[in-house]
Amino acid sequence: MKKVFISLLLFLVLVSSYLGLGPFLALYSIKESIEAKDSNQLSKNIYFPELRANLKDQINLSFSDSINKRLNDNPLRFLAEGLADIVVDETLDVFLTPDGLGRLMDGEDPSSIIRNNKKSEKKDSGVEVLESIEFKYQSMNRFIVFINTVNKKQIRLHLDRFGIRWKLVNVILP
Repeated sequence: MKKVFISLLLFLVLVSSYLGLGPFLALYSIKESIEAKDSNQLSKNIYFPELRANLKDQINLSFSDSINKRLNDNPLRFLAEGLADIVVDETLDVFLTPDGLGRLMDGEDPSSIIRNNKKSEKKDSGVEVLESIEFKYQSMNRFIVFINTVNKKQIRLHLDRFGIRWKLVNVILP
């Protein structure tokens, strides 16, 4: 009876440890698949339909605010809003690649990723990656990673639990 109790307790500790480490394992797997440019492994850890929809909403809102400020009463505003949708799709094509996601996770400013497709060669920026990352559980099913960029902006990664696996579902850009 004592062996059964100890075995059950050990099993519960192992399962809870795995569940607690799940988001970290998912982030590590995302990082490794980005470095290896393995899109199949990357797709196992990222829920692309929700991520794409969330990023599209954020970028559309940003463009809409910018267009409304600059072209408030201008009749060309509607043309600009129509073209913004095309730009958003192109922007998402840049972000939703192993290189684009890797650069975001490294803390690179999103605007520099959009402006050029080349990774900046400036490796020693004085910011240690582990010092610029914070994380917390928002709930049992949501894990948030805060990445501070070099120019003091913050990128947030949201991971949601799907069964016992964790997947990236949202990237909140500064």
